[in-house]
Formats: sequence, C-alpha cells, structure tokens
Amino acid sequence: MNAREFLKQLHYEIESHPAVNHPFLCRISRIPFTREDYKVFGLQHYALVGNFTAYLEHLLITAPDSDAKQWLAKVLVDEYGEGSDGKDHAELYREFLAATGARPGEEIETELRENVSTFVAEHFRIVKEEPFLVGLGAVGPGHEWSIPKMFPRIVRGLRTAGFAEKEIEYFVLHHGLWLEEALARYADDVDAQRMIRRGALLSLDARARFWSGVQDGSSGGVNRVIRICERRTAEVSTITRSRSR
Repeated sequence: MNAREFLKQLHYEIESHPAVNHPFLCRISRIPFTREDYKVFGLQHYALVGNFTAYLEHLLITAPDSDAKQWLAKVLVDEYGEGSDGKDHAELYREFLAATGARPGEEIETELRENVSTFVAEHFRIVKEEPFLVGLGAVGPGHEWSIPKMFPRIVRGLRTAGFAEKEIEYFVLHHGLWLEEALARYADDVDAQRMIRRGALLSLDARARFWSGVQDGSSGGVNRVIRICERRTAEVSTITRSRSR
C-alpha cells in the first residue's frame, strides 16, 4: 500500500488499541475523583511528560538527513514552549500539579511505580537502540497520535473535579497532530512501514502497562466501571456488525 493508505490504517489501529481504550480511562471519565486523587495520578504521569523532549532529542541525533532534523527541530521548538506563551509542556504540567496541591519539586521526589519507570526506560531504549523509523513510530504515531483519543476522557474527569480551564491547559492544548507529513515521506515501502508500525505498537504496549499500573494503584469502584465500559464496547460492536450486514 502507499504511504497515505498505510498511515490511515495505522491511525485506525492506534485508535482501536487497548492502551487507548483502557478501562482506567473509562473510569476516570465517569467516576468523580478528588484533587488529591489527581495529585497521585499526576505525580506518576509527570515522568512521561518530563522525558518526552529527551526522546525527540535522541531522534534528532540519529535522523538520517537534514530534512528530518529540521522537522524534528520544529517539533522540539513547539515542545519547548512556542505556541503556549513560552511555557514548555513540562512547565504547563507542573502548573496542573500545583492545582492538585502538589508542592514544588514533589514531582521529582516522588517514587515511581514500576510500570511508570519501565514506560520511560522502554522509550529511551527504543530511541537509542532501535532503527530511526522504529523510534519515529514510537514517539509519533504510538506516543502522540493516541493522545487525541485518551486526553478528552481525562479532561472530562478534571472538569468534573472542578479544575479551572487554566489549570488543565496542558491536557486541553495537547492535540498530538504532528509529523504526518514527515511520516508520509518515509513510509514509502514495506520495510519502512513495518518499522514505523513496530515502534508504534511497542509504545502502545508500554502505555497499556502504564495505565494498568495506575489502575492497580487506585482504589474503589474499578471493577464495576470496567464492566460498564466492556458492556458498552460490546454493544457498540454489535451495532456496528448489524449495520454492516
């Protein structure tokens, strides 16, 4: 298939992946959580946010040509704060943490759960040890294209908990719509497509483990909401199959 067809299919595969539709995301969008709950969540999630630019910086070094380096540099400039009043994404996230009641520096001192640290370690492994296109697949489609599906559920829960729009700016502004043109340039043969997809799935598998770790560390009502999510997913699948007949 050509590059555009491949990317369209990959978009669908990512949107359908269990990591992007994890029961924890259903839970957080439906059950009222307190600011203290979001503090616990946010202090773990910060590790993912704070390391993202480092993944891109490693890819910038291994990029195969000047064009690839240029558009990676543009993505990095955005991550460093262009378009968000000069605040980089980690700084925006620290403002959210402050709104949860976290004190300055607590995000650095907090001990990370195993599935959080392994998520970060896996992405560093990918961008350092795997071929460039595998790394690109991880931080592009796998890491960023999943956000438009996941974050709206988190935002819904944050608004229910009473956070002001300014306090959750990181989650609202983070659209994840980038690199498609660059991917279209490189996804021009079967081998390239295989590497990009491999990177995306490696990232998503790590993401699923991350959400499971957060879920296992939470309390109250998980199984009930999981059953609701699974039942509604099954209902949607039944309706879809009926319409296709």
